[in-house]
Amino acid sequence: MRHYHYGRQLVDGDDIQQVAESLASDFLSQGPFLEAFEEAVARYCGARHCLAVCNGTAALHLACLGLGLGPGDAGWTSPLSFVASANAVRYCGARPGFVDVDPQTMNMDPDLLERALERAQQEGALPRVILPVHFAGLSCRMRRIRELADHYGVRVVEDACHALGARYRGEPVGSCRWSDVAVFSLHPVKSITSGEGGLILTNDTRLYEAMRTMRGHGLAKGAALGPGTPPYHAEMVAEGFNYKICEMQCALGLSQFSKLDRYVARRRALAGRYRERLALADGLALQETGDQGFAESAWHLLLALPDLDARGLTKAAFHERLAARGIHLMVHYYPIHLHTLYRGLGFGPGMYPHAEAYYERAFSLPLHPGLELKDVDHVCDEILAALD
Repeated sequence: MRHYHYGRQLVDGDDIQQVAESLASDFLSQGPFLEAFEEAVARYCGARHCLAVCNGTAALHLACLGLGLGPGDAGWTSPLSFVASANAVRYCGARPGFVDVDPQTMNMDPDLLERALERAQQEGALPRVILPVHFAGLSCRMRRIRELADHYGVRVVEDACHALGARYRGEPVGSCRWSDVAVFSLHPVKSITSGEGGLILTNDTRLYEAMRTMRGHGLAKGAALGPGTPPYHAEMVAEGFNYKICEMQCALGLSQFSKLDRYVARRRALAGRYRERLALADGLALQETGDQGFAESAWHLLLALPDLDARGLTKAAFHERLAARGIHLMVHYYPIHLHTLYRGLGFGPGMYPHAEAYYERAFSLPLHPGLELKDVDHVCDEILAALD
């Protein structure tokens, strides 16, 4: 029996060859593959600068720090995301906050954001930064979010960790037209992978330089410290971290990046077959993907929300039934505000009902470029049978 999981990397001979070339070079860290990778991604997204780091969480952390988030500040994100989205705020010593999602797209709801900002202004408690999450690869309604942010004087970090290869209003996500910073993840199940890794995009040169310094322990060297400074002299001039990414990872990422559009197109075709097969299933909702034209998803995840109560099934029983047939569904994610640590910070059930209602039903279906249409048909057959 073949087993199907929600995601996996696709590494081919070209990827392996490029990694081997990096191992034979003079640099294993901070060398030519890093520079080439950053330049390629910046050019593709249409952003002025790209900074590659060790993972997506580090990218979020540097973005928040670069925008001045710190103790006494607040940073808001979606309750429906991986915990890193909110943790990046906590790492800066700031208070995390949340804005509930649109129950159709699962993205931050701009109407709820507007109401939250109005209340916060009245209370003198506006956030310094908001981090809308492009959930499952679908861009948030960034034009509206940016308009609200500009009105209230708030900075914007696009948590685009799911969305490398997605588009919004005709442009690649990552152009930063509607944000100060955009962040991608290069985890093995994302659009492309470098094993582990993250990317930061921005059009702000001063912000880029600050984040680049923080990536490398906060150190500056030689002429960067002032005229006449010897080239060997280095000093720590800012808060910093060891968030560097090695040449082997950049070599893999650069090779994978050359196939990004092909991989996303494959995901789109597979998702299309899923939607065709499951659209008419009674009591099974799918994520609204914005096909009206404002966005094109990168299809990191394919979300299905079956009405199990109507069938007398628990979520655990449905999951177990499919696992016994080799279909290993995943759930993304347990809402952040319900995690034990966040309950200790004052959050709890009932605060963000749309995210909580999503979790009660949602599953992520197998979706990655290594699948064929016949695999999707098999998974759909098993899902429909399990729902019968």
